[in-house]
Amino acid sequence: WNVEGETDSDEGDIELCHSEMYDTILADYLVGAMDGFSPYYQDQIFPRLSKHLKPGGRIYVVGLNPIPHHTTGDANIFCKVTRLRDACILLAGHRCYREYPVNWIERHLEKAGLKVVSSSQFPIMYSHAAIVRQLNVARSKLLFFPSKALAKEMGEEIDKLEKESKELTDKSPNGRLKLGFDYVVSAEKPIEEENEV
Repeated sequence: WNVEGETDSDEGDIELCHSEMYDTILADYLVGAMDGFSPYYQDQIFPRLSKHLKPGGRIYVVGLNPIPHHTTGDANIFCKVTRLRDACILLAGHRCYREYPVNWIERHLEKAGLKVVSSSQFPIMYSHAAIVRQLNVARSKLLFFPSKALAKEMGEEIDKLEKESKELTDKSPNGRLKLGFDYVVSAEKPIEEENEV
């Protein structure tokens, strides 16, 4: 939130983009990533960004709707992969990303004084390569586990899920599994009308 530069508060905090104003702001998977880098500030991000949006300007929020804990059908493999990936991140002593649903985003944009003008959803089709990328995140955390035995066992589970995901995507007609969606929400900062005399 703060960097070297001009101060923006009574406490002497130094604000990033102090006094800068923009017509358009793109928050590209920002809210979901915050838990990994600046946890507990998600509810403050839109008021913070709104300060830099010109009246009539728009903010576009791109995000991933949270992956469910479980789903029916073959796409459940990605739910299992997500749970295993997050378990590995936590066992490594690191923080997971935390995605937020589209209705949370819309509510908090409105709380920040912005008007939601559109919301679009884009279904996600997971290929085997996309699933393996998530498994590789899990693999990259094994080195940080507190126990080599635990890391070995978790590595075996990762390999099993990779094999299972290959079998399931191979049997899918298009080689992909549909689960969840990405979204884009656009909101506008109202143009304040002059006070009537």
